Amino acid sequence: MLNSSLKDLFPVELDTNKPGGLGFENESQLVLTSIGKRHWLTRFDSDEDKNDELWKQLPGFYWSASVEKSRPGSEVLAVHGSQRNQWGRMPLLVTRPAGSGKVLFLGTDSAWRWRRGVEDKFHYRFWGQVVRWMAHQRHLSEKDGIRLSYTPESPQAGDTVFLQSTVLDQSGFPVDKGPVTGKLTSPSGRAERLDFTQIDGGWGVFKSSFTAQEAGPYKLQLDSEPYNRHLATEILVSRPVIEKQGQPVNAQILSEITSLTQGASYPMADLDKMVSQIALLPEPKPVERRIRVWSDPKWGGAILLLLTLYWAGRKWAGLI
Repeated sequence: MLNSSLKDLFPVELDTNKPGGLGFENESQLVLTSIGKRHWLTRFDSDEDKNDELWKQLPGFYWSASVEKSRPGSEVLAVHGSQRNQWGRMPLLVTRPAGSGKVLFLGTDSAWRWRRGVEDKFHYRFWGQVVRWMAHQRHLSEKDGIRLSYTPESPQAGDTVFLQSTVLDQSGFPVDKGPVTGKLTSPSGRAERLDFTQIDGGWGVFKSSFTAQEAGPYKLQLDSEPYNRHLATEILVSRPVIEKQGQPVNAQILSEITSLTQGASYPMADLDKMVSQIALLPEPKPVERRIRVWSDPKWGGAILLLLTLYWAGRKWAGLI
């Protein structure tokens, strides 16, 4: 693999010191990253928490490729459960756009073990989703001669959305130059211009990006005037759920925090007691902060500047 002609397409950098990979005596697990938890490729359940639990229950592996780090522009969907290096946890399930297509790297050969006890419930679904995900870009948003894809495919407010457009000429061949421009309208009506830059060796592929500041449908108008190519589409940005409802409070963690910060914790039943305790607290004393102006180096610099101006003025007036 290290000497393969396809090595430039790899979304990861392999460890040249361990070309044979890593073997383990104990079973190791794939752990989903924050991106992997909501990616279509790794979705076994519509609920992110349940999906994460399903991945933790999958049979593990005893061998993996030795990976140093992911390459720029890659999306790490899952990492090794225990192996780390100077770059962090070792990435094992990684995707990356390449030209007008995509590359998927799975750094283990044990996906077949997911059939244990459940037959093809997870094994078939995963590889079926790989095929659909690979073809999804072609049908995501397209018209004659122009196609648009974006990552992450289910963006949330605060995410940076990376856009990739493929433009073909009237003969159906990839164009060799732009310009390709876009007009992005946010849910609140704020318009923004996007300039697409061509990817080297991308065969008519152009890229751009924007940061989704708010949730809702973003309207995107994509144009390539020299080739009379136009595309209008919408990108739906969801709002992340920061506080999850319906889950019990971890009282042990709250007690540890209060003990470290010398505070106090109360259950909801004692809410009135907490309010009364706060009301009985004395008013905080004003904080007195003294600044020694005479020892501030800024004063010395100001005096030196004034003396310099005074000397220059006398010199200019011929008094020296």
